[in-house]
Amino acid sequence: MNDRLKNIKLKPVRYYSQESKGIDLTMGEGHFNSPFNAKLKAYEALLKNNTKYSQIEGNVQLRKLLIEKYYPAYDFDQNIIITNGATQALFNVLLAIISSKEDEIIVLSPYYPAYLQSIILMGGTPIVIDSEKTHFKVTVECLKKVVTQNTKAIIINEPNNPTGITYTKEEKEMLLKYFEACHLFVIIDEIYNSYTDDTFISFSKLVNEELRKKIIFINGLSKSHMMTGYRIGYVISDDSFNNELKKINYLTVSSISTIMQQAAIGALEEEYYIEFIRKYYLNNVKILKDSLDGLNIDYVKTTCGFYIFMNVSQFNMSGLEFCCYFSKHYQVALVPGHLFGDSFLNYVRISCSNDIKDIIKFVNYFTDFIEKNDFNKK
Repeated sequence: MNDRLKNIKLKPVRYYSQESKGIDLTMGEGHFNSPFNAKLKAYEALLKNNTKYSQIEGNVQLRKLLIEKYYPAYDFDQNIIITNGATQALFNVLLAIISSKEDEIIVLSPYYPAYLQSIILMGGTPIVIDSEKTHFKVTVECLKKVVTQNTKAIIINEPNNPTGITYTKEEKEMLLKYFEACHLFVIIDEIYNSYTDDTFISFSKLVNEELRKKIIFINGLSKSHMMTGYRIGYVISDDSFNNELKKINYLTVSSISTIMQQAAIGALEEEYYIEFIRKYYLNNVKILKDSLDGLNIDYVKTTCGFYIFMNVSQFNMSGLEFCCYFSKHYQVALVPGHLFGDSFLNYVRISCSNDIKDIIKFVNYFTDFIEKNDFNKK
């Protein structure tokens, strides 16, 4: 048995979704169904017996569509690999980078839990930067303190899960200037980048030819197109790195489901539906933020993503205690902040990817909680 597996402790968010039979505000999974064209294309693939092996790097038409729509500066034949979800995309990238325990990967906390677990499983060493003191962003000053000759990569999740934080154009330019002078890879997880405002500019729009050798983008259709169960992710990278990822894709999955890739092609045709979903969840975030502001509650200020990361320390409760209380008294399931880093014991994550009725009910329950409770008692 691989000894490194013994160090992996699964704490998936979905466990907390089972805590309540009422309102589930835990999952990073939209309540809308996947696009009709996705289902239609999958059905057509079955009827037409389009069920054979796909190319190792993914269906040509799908790769073309993804590049044209989201990463036009890159080449569909040389710079993209379709993966079994964004999770496998991350796994493949880390497997390509990490060789030994000396290899360090920088992760910002709060973080998506699988980042640390994947690094540990690969045999690498995660180096965690607590970003709370720098407004939940990484800075050049932070990096100068932790980057060593053993540093192989940094993972930046934008918009961040769980905070929703994004970077300004100026902040990105400063980071890119620093990265240009460094030896490390930069892994940018953009799985939530559909849920952004008009000021958002992807790192991919600012990367020059030299930086393209170092910067790797991870994305997928799970969040943007309501296709969590279809498992369609992808990696955008430099030609040479892409060739190494192709080997890993072949050895791990051979190729991605032909049927699901056809479904993805169909989903990418539904612009109106996807835009409606984007606006719907961003509006949920705004409504929850406005309500928390009205109640004078501390949370990470953001306009993007579809989570709110709320500080509950003013109630003399840990995040876990707060979640247990709301599950017991209001049948509302939330996620405690410690899952996203040991420094965030007093936070909870609230998903806004639900029906707006659920958000309003939570606000009403929260208001009731504030009015009725003596916060000095647990």
